[in-house]
Formats: sequence, C-alpha cells, structure tokens
Amino acid sequence: MNNILKFMMSLLIVFTLGSCSEDWLNINKDPNVPTTPELSQLLSFSQVNMSKSLSQGDFIGNNLSGYVHQLVSRETQNYGMGTQANGIYNSWNYMYRYALVNFDAIVANAEPQGNMIYAGVAKTLKVYLFSMMVDLWGDLPYSEFNIPGLTAPNADSSKDIYNALIVLLDDAKADLEDTEAANLTVPGTDDLIYGGDEAKWIRLNNTIKLKLLLQSRKAKSDVVDWQAKFDALIAADNFIDEGEDFQFWYNATTNPTDERHPAYIDEYAGGQVTYYVSPFFYEVMKGETLNVTDNPFGGIVDPRIPYYFFNQLKGNDSQNPHEYRNGNFMSIFFASAGPNSAHANDGSTTKIGIYPCGGKYDDGNGGTISKFEQGNGAAPHKMITYAALKFMLAELALTGETTADAKVLFTDAMKAAIDHVNTVASKQEGVPVIANTTRDNFVNTIVAKYDAANNAGKLRILMTQKWIHNFFNPIDSYTDYRRTGYPTLFDPSKTQNPGFGVNPTVTAKSAAAVPLENIASFPRSLYYPTTSETNLNPNVSQKVNLSTPFVFWDK
Repeated sequence: MNNILKFMMSLLIVFTLGSCSEDWLNINKDPNVPTTPELSQLLSFSQVNMSKSLSQGDFIGNNLSGYVHQLVSRETQNYGMGTQANGIYNSWNYMYRYALVNFDAIVANAEPQGNMIYAGVAKTLKVYLFSMMVDLWGDLPYSEFNIPGLTAPNADSSKDIYNALIVLLDDAKADLEDTEAANLTVPGTDDLIYGGDEAKWIRLNNTIKLKLLLQSRKAKSDVVDWQAKFDALIAADNFIDEGEDFQFWYNATTNPTDERHPAYIDEYAGGQVTYYVSPFFYEVMKGETLNVTDNPFGGIVDPRIPYYFFNQLKGNDSQNPHEYRNGNFMSIFFASAGPNSAHANDGSTTKIGIYPCGGKYDDGNGGTISKFEQGNGAAPHKMITYAALKFMLAELALTGETTADAKVLFTDAMKAAIDHVNTVASKQEGVPVIANTTRDNFVNTIVAKYDAANNAGKLRILMTQKWIHNFFNPIDSYTDYRRTGYPTLFDPSKTQNPGFGVNPTVTAKSAAAVPLENIASFPRSLYYPTTSETNLNPNVSQKVNLSTPFVFWDK
C-alpha cells in the first residue's frame, strides 16, 4: 500500500480532521459532474478513511480499548467518551462523510457502466462499516442517509438496519458474480485490501454475513429468515481462507506522506506515552491471579507478550513512585487519579509493541523509546482475520448452531491467531517469530483447559482468547462482551480492596492503594456526537442512560 498520497492528491474532495458542516451528507451527490473522482481514486480514498475511522489515533479505537480493559486511556478513561468526545466525533464524521458517501458514489458511477465488481466491492464495504456503526450506536440514519437535499435524516432501528444490510450483501454478491457484466474497468492496485480479486471479495461477503448472523443469534426472531440464511451460508462453506485476512495494512513509508500505523505515530513518532496497557490485560496473558483472581489461564504464560507490549524497564531499574509494576511491566489502573496518570513515568511505562502497531519487539533489554527510532509502524488494522473467522465458527459450534467440532475450530483459531502475530513480526528485520513448537505447546495447554471446562467455561475461554487476538480491534471485543458476557472483564471497583493485589509486591515505591475516580457504569452503547449530529439533526435524539441496551442483539 505504498504512496497512498498518489490516490489522495488527485481527489477533489477536501477534508480536515474533526471538521463538519450541516451539508456533510451532501458530498458527491451527483456522480456525473466533472469533479467526481475516478472509481479507482474513490475506492482507495474510501478504504483509507474507513480504516482510519475504526482505528486508533484520533479515532474511536483509541478510547474504546479502555472499555474492554486492554488499554487505560488518560483522556477519556472510566468509560468517559461523552457527547463531545473527539474519538466519537471524528469516527462518526469519517464513517459517514469520507467512507460511506463515497461507497455510494462508487456504486452510482459503476452500475450504469456495467462495472459491477466495483459496485459489489463498494456495497460489501458499506455493509461492513454500517454494521460496525450499528454495533456501536444502535439506531442511526441509514435509509435516509445520502439523499440529496435531506439534512435531517431519520434514524432507523438497529434491527431494521441489520436486515437491510443482509439484503445488500446478497445484492453485492450478485454484482461480484455477474459474469455478463461489462466490467471494462475493474479494481486492481487501487483496491488496498484484496487487489481486485473478486473471489476473495465474495468470500469476504459471505464472512461478513456470517458475522452479522452470529451476532444476532440471540435475536433470531428479529432477523428475517435467520435460520434459512444461516443454513445456506454454512452449507456453502465459502469464507475467507488462510492468508485472506480482511485488514488494512499500514506500512513504514514516511515520505511524501506518513503511512505508518496511527497508533505508532502516536506512541513512537511523537515520543510520548499515549496508550497505557491495562494491568488486567497483562495479567490475563501472563497467567497471573493478582488482580485477575479467577484467571482462566492461571499459570500459562502467553508467548505473544513480547510482541504485544514493550517494557522500557529491565531488571532492577529503579523508578519513581508508581501505581503498578510487575517485573519490567509498568502501567496505571483504570480510572486512576494517581500521580502516574499525568505522565509521571513516561520514560519507563510499558508501551504497545510490534504486533498492534509496528512498534518495538521486547527482547528483554529495555530502553527508553526515542521518537527517532524503534520499530517501523508497519502493521495492519484488523477487521476480520482468518483467526477471527475460526473463533466465530467455534462459537457457533459450541452453542449448538452447527454440528461442527468446536474444539477443532478453537484449536485452529488459536494457531491462526499466533501465526498472525508472526506475519506482523516478519515486517521488521531481526525480530524472531514464535516457533511452531512453542505455538503448539501453548495452544495444547489452552485447549486442555477448554476440555476440562463446562460449556459456560468453554465459551469464556474461547471468547477470552478471541479478545486477546483482537487487540486493537476493540469494536468487536466490545460487541462480543455485550452479547455473550465474555471475557469476564476486570471490575475496577475492586482495585483498592485490601490484599487484592494492587501491586504484586508492595514496596516503598509502590503505594498499596491508588486513588481512583468514582467508577462509572458500563456503557452498552455510545453517545451520538453532539456537534456533528444531535445539534444539527432534530430527528436524532441524544441518549440518556447508556447502561440500557440500545442494540437489538444485546439481550
């Protein structure tokens, strides 16, 4: 995906991060005007901005990782993304204004010319992005979105949108399979995900439909012909294959435009700590039972740890007073009001590593990160990986929706998840990969825990491993938790309980009790952005109580 700029510079659409206006639904209304970009330019532009809208940096992926207790966010911690939160505001605008509007423009340009592969790709991406928005917000403008002259679209129910999206997936698949279409112009290098391979797009189309049906399995009566659609999809068995991960690769290019992972730019290129790793997340992967008193993986050390996190400390490095230090790992707690929440230990706090953002692999030697070195920023934004597909199929088998072997599928998912780490690690010279023997021994140990558990325990283990794999894809983890109750997330209210393991070893430099904010209730959806939606659109009312479910599948 080198030189995204060559696509972006040719576009006549001008945008600014965080900007908005009342006519933001009116971009690209007339695809026949001379200023409309070519299909190839529109596709690249849309894919870039779809990925941004879901990713870290100034977008929703940053703070939502704190909701699923993988990161601790300073700016909007304690479930604090309010009505004017930048992440919500920026993602909402990018989704509607720079991705969805342009997916529609691709379809409007492609269909009259018989370029149906372009149309099918755009419709498939539109379904995926709208489904992610529904999972986050629930009801929102869909059927009245992008109607010329309409500046106050009504919101559709989340149930109705899901049903419409499933129909649109069928329409998109028909476009992709249309052997009689002219297709004089087809996607190629402008398709930054699959390079124009329509067979892969068909498999992704099926995989997205599977995801929507899985997520609505507890609300089958709300989805038209759920069972028939599901049975046909499973019988066809044509989903993404190994090496066909639905993801957007960022790379190491910095000139003429910075194409590195947004989180790498924040965490490494900026020379500061932006992402505090949750001690809870670390302890789950470390197999410890300090703050995670009922860790399902107690005693099992995850070989992915040095790829997920980089410790700036090593050995017995001394340190200022701190909240949480566990060996070389150091961070802060959720809802912290302690001194470290104000960057008191930036030079020694653990940072996100090579796997989520193309940062530094932890070789155990420590070292303060400089903005002029360490890592290269080459890493993907994961959307639906092959491993995630296997986790979905395992869940469906475990819950009795299919007759497949859940244990085999779970084993495959675990192996694929570790292989995905190795794929990212291979983008940096000198970084070792996880050996197959190490992978297999770890997977076999986890599967033994799975074997020994009852069905509820099996589901917890499966969903917790999916949560670990989906580090930096917090939207799906947020969705999974609300619809299954797993993984069992950290209860922040217990952080200060005596003897609860606030620090593994209480020393003179690690306070036994950390001052916290009052813990907020867990939100079951997100606020709408005030400045770009509810203040401008009288037909979308702001939510009042986020602890109440707003998405139809949240049962």
